[in-house]
Amino acid sequence: MPQMVIAYFNETWWLVKGESHLDDVLAAKESAELDISLLTCSAWTQVMQLWENPEFGRMPWAINPKIIERLKTRERTTQG
Repeated sequence: MPQMVIAYFNETWWLVKGESHLDDVLAAKESAELDISLLTCSAWTQVMQLWENPEFGRMPWAINPKIIERLKTRERTTQG
């Protein structure tokens, strides 16, 4: 089970699970043991269903594509 899930929809990457790891990922200091899953969604409703802590009036964090490119090179990052 991934500790962090980032969903791709409408040309944007959205952090939907694992917000507690966000600061480390942004600083490129995440643990080598951190399991990250990159998922592609075909509808916004899928992104919202994946969101771990949805709150009325908020949106998930958008993640810079350059960070995603770095994450794709990690051994413990899966894509689906």
